[in-house]
Amino acid sequence: MTGLIAKDIIRVTNLHKSYSAGQPVLHSISFRLVEGECLGIVGESGSGKSTLARCLLTLMNWQSGEIQFDGVELKGLGNKKLFQARAKMSAVFQNPAAALNSRLRILDSLMEPLDQRKGFIPSFIKEQTAGRLGMARALLELVGLPAEYLVKYPHQLSGGEKQRVTIARAISTEPAFIVLDEPTASLDVTTQSVILNLLKDLQESLGLSYLFISHDLAAVHFMSERIIVMKNGLMLEEFSKDQLFDEQRHGYTKKLLEVFS
Repeated sequence: MTGLIAKDIIRVTNLHKSYSAGQPVLHSISFRLVEGECLGIVGESGSGKSTLARCLLTLMNWQSGEIQFDGVELKGLGNKKLFQARAKMSAVFQNPAAALNSRLRILDSLMEPLDQRKGFIPSFIKEQTAGRLGMARALLELVGLPAEYLVKYPHQLSGGEKQRVTIARAISTEPAFIVLDEPTASLDVTTQSVILNLLKDLQESLGLSYLFISHDLAAVHFMSERIIVMKNGLMLEEFSKDQLFDEQRHGYTKKLLEVFS
């Protein structure tokens, strides 16, 4: 509604991260992720994108700076409160095969997050048949897979189909935000386009908040309302998607634009 101020889901202030050998990876990173938006982070390999994602998900410690999630500083949280915060986060990574247990049927891999939250039913499937199987069917339907896939194993699915399952699993708990870390990098070009359109449709229909990380500027531009450009652990610039081609863009951003397709 007009006049409403968007709520910050994530606010990062002066984040610094170094590895044990003292090598700096992230330098004074500051940004905000607003509820309902997709914030894109683009940069070549080694720019610090995935390290940043793992810090946001509290999968990795950082030396200094603040990460506030829904208004709460994450660093120093006790185990119980940290577990509660993590339950509101989700992620989709580059390799869906690695994200799915090869010995579990799709039903059990898909339902793993909900199995840990007894009694929780996502609001967007409450009209579906009650019970574990009904929720699983509804989740697969949301990502365009038929119910018969629930009895299959990961090796029986294509790369794109496996990634659809990981997306369904990521949205199942209605997280406050989802980190999409190179979610299409391991897929062929046609499947990449299908998955990106699926992610965009889900964001619009369910009001999801994304942090979309990629080396592919075209994909970031398609998905995101705002874009952050990173290089060597530094934030070079941040701008809205319609400013991508402005003359004042950083030289590194213009270099990335040369391979824009």
